[in-house]
Amino acid sequence: MNFRKSILLSIILLFVFTTACSKNEAPTPAETKSPTNSSTTAPATEKPEETYKITGVTYIFGNPPPKDGRGQKMLNEKFNVDYFAEKVPNDNFIEKVTAMVAGGNMPDQISFRSANIDLFNRWAMQKAFLPLNDYIQEFDYLKEIPEELWLPFTVDGKIYGIPTWSPVESQSFMVRKDWLDNLNLPVPTSYEELKKVAIAFTNDDPDKNNKKDTYGLAIGQNINPTFAMGPYWQHDTWYHQDADGNYIPGLISEGRKDLIQFFSDLYKEKAITNDFAVVNWADTNNEFYSSKAGVFLIAPRGMSQDYMKALLEIDPKAEFVVLEPFEAPDQSKGFAAGTGFSRFLTLNAKLADQPDKVRKMLEIHGFSRQYYQASKNSADNKDFDWFYGNEGVGYTLDENKVRVPMTEPGSGTEPFLYFIDSTSWVSASDDAEFPLAYTEPKLVDATQQLVDINKKYKLYYPPHVGIISPTETELGAELTQLLLNEQTKMIAGNRPISDWDALVKEYMDRGGKKIIEEYNAEIKARGYTERVWK
Repeated sequence: MNFRKSILLSIILLFVFTTACSKNEAPTPAETKSPTNSSTTAPATEKPEETYKITGVTYIFGNPPPKDGRGQKMLNEKFNVDYFAEKVPNDNFIEKVTAMVAGGNMPDQISFRSANIDLFNRWAMQKAFLPLNDYIQEFDYLKEIPEELWLPFTVDGKIYGIPTWSPVESQSFMVRKDWLDNLNLPVPTSYEELKKVAIAFTNDDPDKNNKKDTYGLAIGQNINPTFAMGPYWQHDTWYHQDADGNYIPGLISEGRKDLIQFFSDLYKEKAITNDFAVVNWADTNNEFYSSKAGVFLIAPRGMSQDYMKALLEIDPKAEFVVLEPFEAPDQSKGFAAGTGFSRFLTLNAKLADQPDKVRKMLEIHGFSRQYYQASKNSADNKDFDWFYGNEGVGYTLDENKVRVPMTEPGSGTEPFLYFIDSTSWVSASDDAEFPLAYTEPKLVDATQQLVDINKKYKLYYPPHVGIISPTETELGAELTQLLLNEQTKMIAGNRPISDWDALVKEYMDRGGKKIIEEYNAEIKARGYTERVWK
């Protein structure tokens, strides 16, 4: 295999903030073929099936469904189990799961966000999770996972996590086009132009209501979203190199410094969320969808139709345009590739002596990942119909065969609400049909704009994917928070940006230098000699 092919096989994902734009993570309704259970289950045994109690915990954006909902009962009846996955609000998830593990109360399964990979590495090294190598060949849905996506979950040759599908296509940002038109402003193509737009949205009454009640960019705590318009500015791409040719974290790069200066300039003009340092993700969304801010994140999937409907109720004339990548100082132009996975599932190491229970858990997990292509949705597909709570009860289909929910998540009507992970796995040969996940025309249009932009530009694939740095595992979360906290101070004017070199030195002295050495040793061992765009 030549160099480029080997690199592309070993790098397909990237940390990102994420993307959690929706109030609740549900499977993408952009759905596929109609696989049967035979594609997810291991060969049947002859002994009577035991009714297993299966526990789990995962995170959720928004409110969890009721514990005794119709969907929960349907799930248990279908699989002959006593299954319950606790859904914890994302802001409290890490605290909750850490307490569980520390107290010896780790459930049978935990589904983590992709951003929790450092915590995963630490616990995997402590043998908290069940090795899955022996089960992969038993289940077709596991065999479908590309080899390179097992890398981040492999420690000392043992695989401890199952990745959930996420688009490789990149995110971008959408701007209120009606506000641009009201102010006779062009769609921004650079940070300088975006700065002018953000300030105009703050000062020039873009919604023409004769009130000063709008501003530019919606942003929240931990500088999220990053508003990176290419890998040059991305915080987690390892795009930049130091004087010795070593790849370095985006958080300490010149691109990141430029971005912090950009935010600082806008903060002085009150053109970003004023109290961003303490605004959680849900409230950050609300800043845009309540028609206060004019620029915000858009992703290929996972957008909230309810949020968009709320905005359009406030301002029915709202229009949106999606930004194309900006040209970087090195003349590169394109986005960083998406993660390839959005979350991942781990099983408790104590299940090692319960292989039949593990197989039952994997059977259920495999079923929950089936992909139903939206343009081919039909109540005649029994798996699809059951998963979404039955036609006429949990959903209806519109004239385009797009599933339209009939209930709120709080009703607990649909079984998909109760799986620990119900995100469909979309294979490389499938069209994910992202826009068909929605029925609101303006959200469909915005998503289609993003799909078209992703087809237009190459994506950058970072070199550090799948590499485990012991120092990163031990200190990475602490050092990342240090950088985010200090960069937040710089944006708010509580620390001068002229301290940038001092902040980088502090990061390096506290373990960052070792992290960079460990990553680059493996990057060089892989033969990575140039940036990979595809």
